[in-house]
Amino acid sequence: MKKLLTLSHSKSLGAAVAASLLSVFVLAAPACAQQAEATAVLPESLKWNPTPFPDVTVAVVAGNPAASGMYAIFAKYTPGGRSVPHTHPDQRVVTVLSGTYYSGLGPLFDEAKTRPLHAGSVLIVPGNTPHFAWAKEETIVQEMGTGPTATNIWPKAP
Repeated sequence: MKKLLTLSHSKSLGAAVAASLLSVFVLAAPACAQQAEATAVLPESLKWNPTPFPDVTVAVVAGNPAASGMYAIFAKYTPGGRSVPHTHPDQRVVTVLSGTYYSGLGPLFDEAKTRPLHAGSVLIVPGNTPHFAWAKEETIVQEMGTGPTATNIWPKAP
């Protein structure tokens, strides 16, 4: 014979479920409290540094390109600025923030073989792929990758 669930049993079951859920929230609260806070990086706080390319400067936005882990940098090209063919050991995800970024692939700089990428465009450059770029106007791109990274001017030393 089947036993019917009485009102007192259903109240007990409801209390047990509620207690279980409450313990989940109580145990999860310290984990939530330990989360890092968001960080805002304002344009006026950026420190622009020289690069191997005379008309290109960079500012680190997140992480450390010289250390292990994810990083993000801004690269600023002056009008007419160029980066000669070079490689990076890591994959780069490049997002054009302002201006037009003329990007090309290969070991020889050839302005005619560049592709204009406008603000909002994204370019993914595999690690160790020779590439180059230039800009007609001031152009800023964000580059993200996984460090440690480097910039190796092409051609590679024998």
